[in-house]
Amino acid sequence: MYLAFLLPLVFALFALIKKKVTIPGIIAAYLMGVIITFIGGIYAFVALAGTFVLTILSDKLKKSKNDETRTLWQIICNVFVATLTLVFFRIYKNDGYLALYYAVIASSLADTLASSIGSLSKKKPINIKTFKRASTGESGAISLLGIGASLVGGLFIGGVGFLYFKSFYILLVIAFLGLFGSLVDSFLGATIQGKFKCVVCKKNIEEKVHCGKSAKLIYGLSFVDNNIVNLLNNIFVFMLGYIILI
Repeated sequence: MYLAFLLPLVFALFALIKKKVTIPGIIAAYLMGVIITFIGGIYAFVALAGTFVLTILSDKLKKSKNDETRTLWQIICNVFVATLTLVFFRIYKNDGYLALYYAVIASSLADTLASSIGSLSKKKPINIKTFKRASTGESGAISLLGIGASLVGGLFIGGVGFLYFKSFYILLVIAFLGLFGSLVDSFLGATIQGKFKCVVCKKNIEEKVHCGKSAKLIYGLSFVDNNIVNLLNNIFVFMLGYIILI
């Protein structure tokens, strides 16, 4: 039981020292890490820790190197649904919810790797909605390299799940749902995520404020940013995973 409190603490301290997450974000991540490890066991923690480590490493691969410090809201959008699946597992004693936890984590990792590694593609990505060439790093843009990275991320988390379930079927379902989540994330990014134009430099951006001024909404919903897209992505994976696994 004490490992459930100590193991997440290691990563919380690392994030604190490296300033990768804000203080409120670290507290939330630690608490959810404790819940995940206490309920899901060591393999559930390994999946979470592996996602954290690979996210930090993949950040260094991005062509646009902005060393982002993640906030409380970002942590909630990326980890809350996965944590909730384990709460359901605890309540209903159904292993399907445990497998669903790995699937949601897989979708988060798959999307992260698609974005980071996909940015290294020599060819311009394609908008998943219009199938036209898009700018590297643009929400809704996909590439073969990014899709391959998504699949690798899903297989990695599926492999961790396999250590518990000893089932290739579960491994493949987790990998599939991870890839599915990554594609859903891209589709939502291309359709409902807010796109803006800076009123100063006239660049098309995804931030509400640029060059110190409020930007003009040109497409999508103003309140839907990448964090909301990540949350919706996890919810969609949960819903499809529920149909398959529960």
